[in-house]
Amino acid sequence: MRAAADVRASVVAAAALAGLALIALALPGCGDAAPGLAGERGAKLPAGPRIVRRIEPADLIPADLDLVVRVDVARMRAGLGQAAAEALARRALDEAPDALLESALRRADVVWLGLRLADLEEGDRVVVVEGPMAGLTPDPDRWEPAPSAQGGVSVFDRRGGATPRGDTARIVALEGRAVALVSAVEASSVARVLRDGPDARRGDPAAEGIVSLDLRARRLPPALERRFPSIGALVAGVERVRAVASLDDDGVRLDAEIVGVDAAGAGRARRFLEVLRDNVADARHVDLMKALSIEQVERAVRLRWLLPAPLVLSLLSRGSPG
Repeated sequence: MRAAADVRASVVAAAALAGLALIALALPGCGDAAPGLAGERGAKLPAGPRIVRRIEPADLIPADLDLVVRVDVARMRAGLGQAAAEALARRALDEAPDALLESALRRADVVWLGLRLADLEEGDRVVVVEGPMAGLTPDPDRWEPAPSAQGGVSVFDRRGGATPRGDTARIVALEGRAVALVSAVEASSVARVLRDGPDARRGDPAAEGIVSLDLRARRLPPALERRFPSIGALVAGVERVRAVASLDDDGVRLDAEIVGVDAAGAGRARRFLEVLRDNVADARHVDLMKALSIEQVERAVRLRWLLPAPLVLSLLSRGSPG
């Protein structure tokens, strides 16, 4: 039984790693008083929030974050139990232990992670944890309430002034439904989304599988394009990448779609992937790479890949080469 549990845990971990490697809503209400009847003067605005609009957790991810990963913790928990689901979600998020995040993950159903790839090392990101969050409050010694014009939304800022760029600078709580941890640079973008509504071009991973992602590709910086023209042309030809990693009876199934800016751009991506697949040097991985299906339909390149459970265990076992 323990061996079977280890296999299943490794399979789920591989789903998270595979997804990462490939790597509106209710009409806004008005808080003003209704127009007065003839003869009424000096009507007062009601106290309280000026905006009443239901905000979905994923709406808090602004469009300037080009990679959004969705981790379905509830599905992990159903198959592996609470502790394993939390550990794998934490691994997928690559987050250091944090008291609020730890508490939120214990209640999580779904976690979203939004990143800006060009500033990955600086830590610009938004983490949104959805689940029954009622009663979960930030430490008042470290966080202080901030003004919020949106009904059902509480905002907390870190005490003590300036916050390092990669640290959480703001917490947004959605009426007991979700908690968002926002880095310093993204605080203003999330404030804009709360005020104006969700960004139309934000990342939107599919609500499927254990892990899914949505990447809106951006060109390399000019200096890198000049230094690596072939890679620059490859990246410039890609518009979007979407992928889903799911548990399968035989292992981990990965379904991905790469959308090119045109058919030529998609063709460059397809040929690059085919070269990687067909020229693997390690004999142990030849069968694995043969299982990778790549096909192009106009601007779209579709990938299907099944990672067998025994191979997943081999790749993830401690001390394995590569």
